[in-house]
Amino acid sequence: MTQARQKLPQNHNNNSVRTNMPVANNPNNSLIMLPFKPKALTVALCMVSFGASHTVIAQPVLPHQQAEVITQNTSPLSAIDFSIPAQSADEAIIAFANQAELTVVFPFNKVRHVFANEVSGNYTPQEAIKKLLAGTGLSAHIVDNTRIKIVPASDGDENNHLLGRLFNAITAQDDSLVTVPDEQGSYDIEYIEVRGLRARVAQSVGIKRNANVIIDTIQSVDMGKFPDQNLAEALQRVSGVSIDRAEGEGQLVTVRGFGPEFNRVLLNGRPMATDKLGREFSFDTLASEIVSSVTVHKQSQATMQSGGIGATIDVHTAKPLSFKGMRAAGSIKMQYDTNSQQYAPSTSAMFSNTYLNNSFGILASFTQHKRQARLEEAQIDGWLVNTNVPESELSDDVSTLYVPRNYDQRVRFDDRTRTGSALVLQYRPNNKLELTADYLGSTFDVETSATSMGHWFTSSNLEDVTVDKNGTAVAFSQNSGHATDFHARTFNRSSTLRSFGFAANYIASDSVIVDADLSYSMANVDDNNGEGNSLSLIGYLNRSSFDHRQSNILPAISGFEQANPRQVNALGEPVGVSHYLDPANGRSHVMLRRGWSIDDDIGQAKINVSVLGDENWFSKIDVGGALTQREKANERRDNEADARHCSFCGYFDAPDIPDSFQTIFDAGDDFLGSISGHENIPHQWLRHDGDTLFRYLENAGDVSLAAETRGSSFAVKETVYAGYIQTAIEKDYAPWFIDVHAGLRAEYTDVKVSGVDEQLSALVILDQTELGQEFGASVNIDKSSSYTNLLPSVSVKASWLDSWVFRAAYNHSITRPTLEQMAPGVTYTTTRQGGDLRARIGNAQLLPFEAKNIDLAIEHYYQENSYISAGYFRKTVDNFIVNESSTQTFNNVTDPSTGTDPNAVDDADALAQFSVISPSNGESATVEGVEVAVQHLFGESGWGIQANASFVDSNAELDTANIRSTFALTGLSGAKNMVLFYEKNALQWRVAWNQREGFLQSLNQTQSTEPTFVSPYKQWDMSLSYQFSPRVSVFFEGINITNETVHKRGRFSNHLLLVQDAGARYALGVNITY
Repeated sequence: MTQARQKLPQNHNNNSVRTNMPVANNPNNSLIMLPFKPKALTVALCMVSFGASHTVIAQPVLPHQQAEVITQNTSPLSAIDFSIPAQSADEAIIAFANQAELTVVFPFNKVRHVFANEVSGNYTPQEAIKKLLAGTGLSAHIVDNTRIKIVPASDGDENNHLLGRLFNAITAQDDSLVTVPDEQGSYDIEYIEVRGLRARVAQSVGIKRNANVIIDTIQSVDMGKFPDQNLAEALQRVSGVSIDRAEGEGQLVTVRGFGPEFNRVLLNGRPMATDKLGREFSFDTLASEIVSSVTVHKQSQATMQSGGIGATIDVHTAKPLSFKGMRAAGSIKMQYDTNSQQYAPSTSAMFSNTYLNNSFGILASFTQHKRQARLEEAQIDGWLVNTNVPESELSDDVSTLYVPRNYDQRVRFDDRTRTGSALVLQYRPNNKLELTADYLGSTFDVETSATSMGHWFTSSNLEDVTVDKNGTAVAFSQNSGHATDFHARTFNRSSTLRSFGFAANYIASDSVIVDADLSYSMANVDDNNGEGNSLSLIGYLNRSSFDHRQSNILPAISGFEQANPRQVNALGEPVGVSHYLDPANGRSHVMLRRGWSIDDDIGQAKINVSVLGDENWFSKIDVGGALTQREKANERRDNEADARHCSFCGYFDAPDIPDSFQTIFDAGDDFLGSISGHENIPHQWLRHDGDTLFRYLENAGDVSLAAETRGSSFAVKETVYAGYIQTAIEKDYAPWFIDVHAGLRAEYTDVKVSGVDEQLSALVILDQTELGQEFGASVNIDKSSSYTNLLPSVSVKASWLDSWVFRAAYNHSITRPTLEQMAPGVTYTTTRQGGDLRARIGNAQLLPFEAKNIDLAIEHYYQENSYISAGYFRKTVDNFIVNESSTQTFNNVTDPSTGTDPNAVDDADALAQFSVISPSNGESATVEGVEVAVQHLFGESGWGIQANASFVDSNAELDTANIRSTFALTGLSGAKNMVLFYEKNALQWRVAWNQREGFLQSLNQTQSTEPTFVSPYKQWDMSLSYQFSPRVSVFFEGINITNETVHKRGRFSNHLLLVQDAGARYALGVNITY
């Protein structure tokens, strides 16, 4: 008969593997997923005391025989006490075999979705099995008082239709029988759990314990179901991992204080392209339902791909030969957004089957997640430093003055759709060869419609400026060169990710294993129309007062609401304005389209040869190489060339905007209601449709406002040649077991960068708030560089009595410069009056960050599936890339807002002084930290808890008191997590808490060279599910159930940059498995 289970490797001292502790010799190897599903434990122990099992062939039975107990040559068996809960028949039969001490043979695929009855009390085995199977359509045959075979109902007549035959061929299942206990009569029979929260938690423990490096894993709770809706949200449960949230969802990952660009993300061990301008990976582009597990490698080895100083995160998809026979799963749910008060559906489906005597398998999956969100925001785009505010208007003399660029209030409506699919073909014709081909695709479409109002401040026109002790302008007014603006904005995002791979594993001999792999990954963002950041504006010249002298998070804005009969128009005529909600005030101004089209392509070929040793000198030697080529083209598209975006700037009377274009938008009395100071900001403003206004003005002015490719576009081609050797030595010094890995990886990197440099020819005054840029001929730029890195690694793992694990490691790792940092040419980011001129220049000669890493860890597995661990790490990073700021002029261009007349060109105009940022290598930084974690399962009660905390420190923290301090590590922060869960019988319940300390997110702001900090954030999530039958369960989920908000600030606590309220989300759904 075909065996339906496979034993796992035993541990080093030849003790039998603990029955609820799955093991894995290598975290990169797929665990064997057997078709048994005990819900509470990862492995089921069947205690059987009579003889070895015999091969028994299941016989078909007639309908009238169903639910009968048929005895053959048997005598009555003694009554015993049974305690078997109602559950799926496969689990119930195993429990029966255990308690009756009989051998049971049954066709797993025929019974696994049948629900058996409860049996509790004193019965003979004949009575117990009859009661257990009553009404199930199953019969029990007792043979020789020692063996029982379970027989299902007849499959009935075959479907003779073509579609029926095709369906039967696709879903055909192997009817191989399962024997309990095994043929050797072993009392320890292990079945790896397929589903269940407690079981997956236990499985992760086994992987962590048996890995030869420091890793953490997260497993899918069930086929097609991850514990969190988003991969980033799931990863934050790992000690040392923190996330950045965007629009209420986890997006970017920070590990051990190193931000997203320092972490390498792989798919099944292969590089993945990204939809960002740099190397950081957006986890919100990847549907979690098509992922089976995620492994966080916190320690580098020679065999691992470089690039992750923080960590290497490997995302795994399921393989069909991990299952036996057909599996199918599907879910549908409706999600409710408390802010938008809208429902959105999500669906997922997965199918897997094996053919040709389980040698060929197919797995296919599809998922689509929709969300209709409302985001409430207040925002300041940047804090300007030492601009030309008149000294006579300052309350105090300060050495450094900080002034807000603007102050906006916004409501954003998002229609977000994430669609994912995967296909895996796996062929194992014999025990020496395995071939796998796989595909993963994901699209993430975000359609936005945002409405906002705001006020832009011009430093030279500020009046009655009150400054605090830090030099921050906390109160002022502006009565000239000022406007009240109403915006229609889009932040559209259309991302596509596709990955293809082919892998071959060949056992050439008893001691040689060859692995070869080819892969290709591509990601792109299509934004040809500049809708990633478009702005349509209707406004009018007005006045306002800014006041942040209270201790509220939100500053107050006032003075703009009432009619002002003395207000002058764009020509300086005192024509007056009415109440701010009167559409008759509306005039045209900036019409901006801006976005990036991104194409990222990565191809890789790699090979690894493993030579197994004789245990005397070495256990294994790995030798391999890889060729990786990456081409990334970032195409900037906007309508700012020659100031086309400002064709209608100035708030002039013509062209006349119809009053019907604007309607009153009411954000509600509870707009940003959980943020202090919300009562002092407007809750109503005028709203218009941006596309309608674009079309109207283009027709009225006979001008095109479409986006076009700009000179700040660039392309990078990066080729990496890698080779490595690594040896493993394993020694058994009972009760100690020592595992040593040492290796060297060499990499040569060749970089070619190309782009266009637009030559600035003039700055022109467009109105009282805008300076336009004019350009001459463009110059093509082509630059190249190369570098070589040697990356040694050594790690030691010492295990004592299977309960203590001690680890130590030293290795070198690198992270290459972000692609955006290498962009050639000059990008002019802001040209406004008042000394606010900024530009950025890339550096194609940048070298990678180089880190020397030390890791120490101790793990104590004090009971089954429970452990406590502590770790220390230290990373010393050289060649740190920092942004150097300097003041430069370009092509003798003058600033027309200087001189005698700030509103016109004159002979006294000075050269335009640009604050220019350019990256360079040079600094060093040290990061060290401690991670502690505990996991405890409370016996058979069903309860369990996971908790962890990380603490990090660095000598590269920003000195906020020193404005010249521009060197700091972004993302550096500690984090804490706690997950309390319960799973017993049909009920599963989980509540999760996460807290991240405040951190430096960026050394720049949207409209300033000042830093961006994110304030401390915490979030509560929960889930509840109930298994109505082996096939059907319902679930309820809550995300951010306490409605926490994101708060970003600048150098000081009162430098507001953003508050964002994404609301809470709740979902109700059903899972169906087969």
